[in-house]
Amino acid sequence: MTTDNDVAHIAELRDVIDRLDEQIVPLLAERTRAVSRVAAYKRDAEGVRAQGRADAVVARARNLAEQNGMPPDIIEAVYRTLISELTSFELAEMHKAKA
Repeated sequence: MTTDNDVAHIAELRDVIDRLDEQIVPLLAERTRAVSRVAAYKRDAEGVRAQGRADAVVARARNLAEQNGMPPDIIEAVYRTLISELTSFELAEMHKAKA
């Protein structure tokens, strides 16, 4: 059974999560802008996909997760999704630039 105290505590923790999201989303937007700048130097889809680079980024993120007490499998899933979405974004930008 959830008490009024539990509900209040949950609300406080959700506020913490919301404040963290206010920091995370701008950082992801900044990362997206950096990816967009890098994409300008890439000549083809293979260069955009750069599987070796993607794997290195995921490995680095897993290491950072471990250093920060976060399950590395969670960060890998997040980064694989992020990389997939940004790769699609880069490819779309490349096609627009060529059109």
